[in-house]
Amino acid sequence: MMARILAIDYGGKRTGMAWTDEFQISINPLNTVETGQLEATIADLVSTDQVSDIVIGLPTHSDGQLTKIGHKVVDLKKKLEKKYTKLSIHTIDEAFTSQRARQMMVHLGTKKKQRRVKENVDKMSAVLILKDFIDSQ
Repeated sequence: MMARILAIDYGGKRTGMAWTDEFQISINPLNTVETGQLEATIADLVSTDQVSDIVIGLPTHSDGQLTKIGHKVVDLKKKLEKKYTKLSIHTIDEAFTSQRARQMMVHLGTKKKQRRVKENVDKMSAVLILKDFIDSQ
């Protein structure tokens, strides 16, 4: 059995999360968390389940410069690397994940009312971040 990969779509207020199954075959959205609770939530997930990698979406401007949230993601990555020395912590470009998440929800037949719920978009964005990371490996 392998270990899970955890993906994070970091936000100012809310953070979307997703992870693989322990065989790294399927990707499953997790509930969004208040960003203030993110580190405690990660600690719970890492302690109870075999997580080998954490992938965080890194938001950049079109010129490649970090956004305000992008700087917070870099800080979070450093903090996680210090705390979880046995885990691999990655960032991946998250350009257009929210737009792609909305398109995916339309494709899946998600009702308009559900697509407007920001938490659902955040969860789907985390799924896409994880899929992009796995595809790049």
